Amino acid sequence: MDRHRTARISNLLAIIASAFFAAVGIAGYQRTDDIRQLLLFAVLAAVAFGVVKLAFYGINRLLDKIE
Repeated sequence: MDRHRTARISNLLAIIASAFFAAVGIAGYQRTDDIRQLLLFAVLAAVAFGVVKLAFYGINRLLDKIE
């Protein structure tokens, strides 16, 4: 249940953050042909998605306590 209506904002910011790391990884791979670099940025994209979702989970809990 999204009482504070932060789900859309959370999803949007998480997708933007992960897309940024994915784009940097793809651009770097095209320049260097280093698969490790591509995999590193793919992992960073997943971690960034999780961090943003976790941050908004904390924000929602904080807003629940304020009410």
